Amino acid sequence: MTTKLLLSASICAALTGVTPALAAPQWLEDYCWHNAVRVRPSLTAREREAYIANCIADHTPPLTTKRKPSY
Repeated sequence: MTTKLLLSASICAALTGVTPALAAPQWLEDYCWHNAVRVRPSLTAREREAYIANCIADHTPPLTTKRKPSY
């Protein structure tokens, strides 16, 4: 009983920690997918997935961990 409760609590905590603001917009995913399909010779599924991930990473700003000082 307690293991099920702990498992469900940890799953809920993990899912609520995911923020959709960190996801790429749909138009960017579509743009990268269309570019990946046009690559010749044709990419395998694994290569296409890597191409799309790199394309999205190239077109999104990096996350900064530095905080601006408040005066």
